[in-house]
Amino acid sequence: MAHAVLSLNKDDQGNRHFILVECEDYAGKLTAERVRRVINGVPGAKDEQLKEGYGGSFSYFELGDPIELEEILSGEAMPGYDELARYVFYTATGEEFDPAAIRKDKHFIGESRQYKVYLFYEPDVDYLRKTALTLETAKKLGPVGKKRRLVFAPTKYLDQDHLDELRIDFAQLPFEIYKLTQR
Repeated sequence: MAHAVLSLNKDDQGNRHFILVECEDYAGKLTAERVRRVINGVPGAKDEQLKEGYGGSFSYFELGDPIELEEILSGEAMPGYDELARYVFYTATGEEFDPAAIRKDKHFIGESRQYKVYLFYEPDVDYLRKTALTLETAKKLGPVGKKRRLVFAPTKYLDQDHLDELRIDFAQLPFEIYKLTQR
């Protein structure tokens, strides 16, 4: 399927996309490698186009354990920082998450085409109850640049004027995460 889509795109300069789903353990080694070779070229191929490669791009992902909302809300199975960072980054931006970009001490989890993304989170109910985006914490994010900043936090104590001035779009973590664990 990927080979066919890449071939069509090369033939007519199209911009078709594809998603491959594989449940077997060979996907990373065989399937992904085959797609990479079709993109980059196969030197010994008889077909001249395949020898050159079709061009294009490809990202390979492995799914982790699902984040189960019911378990999170009970406070018993809260996701780790990296796990929640991956989830909120991809959900908010639709772009590939790079775990190497995380700077936990600065709450930075990555940069998309539109945003610099931040996450104020610890898998600890007391931390979540005490943590808010304030003017002080917002200023510690660093200098305001051209890109807007998307900040995920349990709550905020900033008005819209300050958020606009600091180029921040605020996204609240679900209150239920720490509300329901008070039982």
